[in-house]
Amino acid sequence: MIYLVVIAGLVLILSGFYLVNSWQQYGTWIWPTFMVIVSLGLTVYGVWNLPYWSGNDAAQQATSSQTSTSSQSASSSSFSQPNNNGLTGQTAQQSAVTAQQNVLTQLKKNYKTIGAVTFDAKTKTYKIEPSDSDTVKALKYVISTPAKADDAGWGKLTKSIKTTSKQLKKALGSGYSISMMQPDDSSKAMYTVKDGKATYDIAN
Repeated sequence: MIYLVVIAGLVLILSGFYLVNSWQQYGTWIWPTFMVIVSLGLTVYGVWNLPYWSGNDAAQQATSSQTSTSSQSASSSSFSQPNNNGLTGQTAQQSAVTAQQNVLTQLKKNYKTIGAVTFDAKTKTYKIEPSDSDTVKALKYVISTPAKADDAGWGKLTKSIKTTSKQLKKALGSGYSISMMQPDDSSKAMYTVKDGKATYDIAN
């Protein structure tokens, strides 16, 4: 049940961000609101059914028994008591990978009108690779005339990406970056923000 709470909580955070992003950029709210309601319902359901809240003596006894068993067997604790520091290093790594992929899926939905989104696990960077013709045209203008970047809506775009970065820090922790890549060279970034702070801006 704890897995449901964790995953639903993560989805709730990202759904809230998706709702704000969709409303600000595209004026749509129906589908994002539905996602928020569903994830909120799952979170409440999961929390309510945790042994701590349920008040079920049998569940409490089972948890106590599992705790006793885990103190005698390290291998057993890694599965029966994940919420009591029983995760092995491998399991924790798998959980991090799962969270990263969940975020990637959400970002692909958020930026599908701009282009593709990929994740570089080595640098912990989510890369937005523009393909939309209007976006590509605007970004090329920024590259050629950085002093007039705001004329192409650069400030609004970078502000949105910075907001996304702050949400990533809440969902995944510190150390993750988001980069807007150049239209003609996906190996070069135009804008990068890490933990809510810009580290590179081609317009500056």
